[in-house]
Amino acid sequence: MRRFLICGGVLGKPKALECFKRVLDEGHKPDGILFAGGILDSARHFEADSEPRRLSHEDGQFLESFFSTIGELGIFTALIPGPQDKPLEEFLYIGMNAEIKFPTLHLVHATMVQERGVAIAGMGGLLCEETATGHACSRTFAAYHLRPLLAAHQSLRIMLLAVPPPGSLGAEEGNKVAGDLIDTFHPKLCVVGGPNEHNGIQRIARTVIVNPGHLASGSAAWVDWTRPAEDQVAFLNLREHQAVVADVGGEGG
Repeated sequence: MRRFLICGGVLGKPKALECFKRVLDEGHKPDGILFAGGILDSARHFEADSEPRRLSHEDGQFLESFFSTIGELGIFTALIPGPQDKPLEEFLYIGMNAEIKFPTLHLVHATMVQERGVAIAGMGGLLCEETATGHACSRTFAAYHLRPLLAAHQSLRIMLLAVPPPGSLGAEEGNKVAGDLIDTFHPKLCVVGGPNEHNGIQRIARTVIVNPGHLASGSAAWVDWTRPAEDQVAFLNLREHQAVVADVGGEGG
């Protein structure tokens, strides 16, 4: 696998799900899809009087619709939950059922998948320094579950993180733990969630980090490792039907 559609942030918008098919209709034929979380609307409501909080019926239906939409494409897909895709247990339960129905769909939260010369591992939700509960993962927990990347024999190692590192992709939302994990495991490509207005490319050592923006705003990215370095990453504007090529060697982390 060398060509990837990189995306995230459908944010509970049914129309955003149409973007997957639009990319294919415009002639992009990815070997895989990398999705960095942001499936549910961050402003949504939980079931009233439930403890712990549970997904509403509407949110559960949207998750199932999301997994069905992406699963029916029949394209290898690796994805993680975003900071607002919670409760994590319910998200994973719905996702695991979707994996059974759609064999090309892979949840890589706290696990690694190896497929056609590529190793992909991810960590969804929030990242924090110390031991955390709920939807946040500590530095130690994240490092423990990402460590198989170091032993992976594949030349293309990819990491998915739901939060961006410090720097241009994160602005005030940049997460130091995310930056340190990238620097420790040095994947060739790291896809991160983050503010839509800060979509773009950043580098940490040998890693190309991409914040694709939000599909809900028509933003995504295209990566083709078969092309020269200066043409490997392009940002897609699915509202304007345009692609803007980014120079992966142009910015430091």
